Amino acid sequence: MQTTYRIKTSEIDESFFESIKKHFEKDEPLTITVKSERRESQYQMFLKSEELQRKYPPAQIDHDIDLSVLANEVNL
Repeated sequence: MQTTYRIKTSEIDESFFESIKKHFEKDEPLTITVKSERRESQYQMFLKSEELQRKYPPAQIDHDIDLSVLANEVNL
């Protein structure tokens, strides 16, 4: 059985958990997934991507390296 709840964080209290327990058998294993539907602005995502690019700058690969040969050596 699957049930989806859409609630605000302020609504999570003991009665919420009791309502979940009513839908399932006693001691039944449950998997609970929590997901936020909050969306970041494009500017916030841009700032995060810039931070990641500073933290992990693009790798510079010598133009003389044959990547196909390297891949074949790895796949032996």
